[in-house]
Amino acid sequence: MAYAKSKIEELNEVLADLHSGKTATPVTIRTFLWWFRVQRRTPSHVQHINDELQRLNIRTIPDYRDIWVDTPITFEITNLVNSDDIEKHVVANNEEILLEGLTNKSAEDPSFRIGKIPSANIPPTFVSPNSSLAEAITIMLARNFSQLPVMTSEREVKGIISWSSIGARSIGTNSDSTVRSFMDDHQEISVSASLFSGIKIILEHNYVLIRAADRKICGIVTSNDMAFQFEEISTPFLLISEIENSLRNIIGSKITIDDIRNTCDENHLPSELSDVSDLTFGNYVKILEHTDNWAKIGLNLDRKTFCSELMEINAIRNDVMHFDPDPLKLEDLNKLRNISKLLIRLKEISAY
Repeated sequence: MAYAKSKIEELNEVLADLHSGKTATPVTIRTFLWWFRVQRRTPSHVQHINDELQRLNIRTIPDYRDIWVDTPITFEITNLVNSDDIEKHVVANNEEILLEGLTNKSAEDPSFRIGKIPSANIPPTFVSPNSSLAEAITIMLARNFSQLPVMTSEREVKGIISWSSIGARSIGTNSDSTVRSFMDDHQEISVSASLFSGIKIILEHNYVLIRAADRKICGIVTSNDMAFQFEEISTPFLLISEIENSLRNIIGSKITIDDIRNTCDENHLPSELSDVSDLTFGNYVKILEHTDNWAKIGLNLDRKTFCSELMEINAIRNDVMHFDPDPLKLEDLNKLRNISKLLIRLKEISAY
């Protein structure tokens, strides 16, 4: 059977399997992205990938755009399925896995899913209700856990044991030393639930169990995980804010609005420019690139090199402001940190 060909060799293999009636071999989203020689799901990368998938008449199950980057996905031919289907079955490694069928509508939903957090995708360690309290305590101490799910299988949760539940029940006279006597009711949400719905539970209980589409408990998200997640999300924004504030101070201390208008193309400036704070990051770079402005600022640095570094920061800034689902590359994060440190250091030594 003739069908469209792709420049991506791996996609051609997927097409060959699908058109021969086979199930395409599942791959992680990270691997799938690498087929296109990209690492992050930026808007431009997603557009390129979507154009290719649409041209080939295939799609990923589940949708690759809004879940954890190491989630396995498989593929299907789009004109052979009903887009209203809620659940799909695929076979991977001789095991039937129930997946939620996500249509394109899922990618249009702006909600940040709790399933994007790495720990939501790592099956938790658990103990059975008949395990000894000593066993549970040993595991919690050895692995620095604050709580431990009590389960009889990957899908069946009986409760949660925690330092709080142990402490509260130790006050009584209960002589039973099995886990079932020291556990509380558990808290859980779907892997596709909004992150903010999970926050409310975590604030009250310090954790929430994550249930996957196949009904297995696929992870546990704790207050520590949330702290790391928000640090990862907020750090680039805070660094960009520091850099922009520093540049605003550098330019505002020596360059007047008239200087800016005289040295910059009016088409590149805000229509109602009255203060340096009205300028964009790109404006800052344009202002500093002008030799007259650079001379007035008086920084004993190479102008071209400095502005080139700022252009890279501007590109990273644009990437960050698109709120991509994947964390910033370490290389780019270090660039933000380094420029922020440089500008702060210049202020400390009164260079401007």
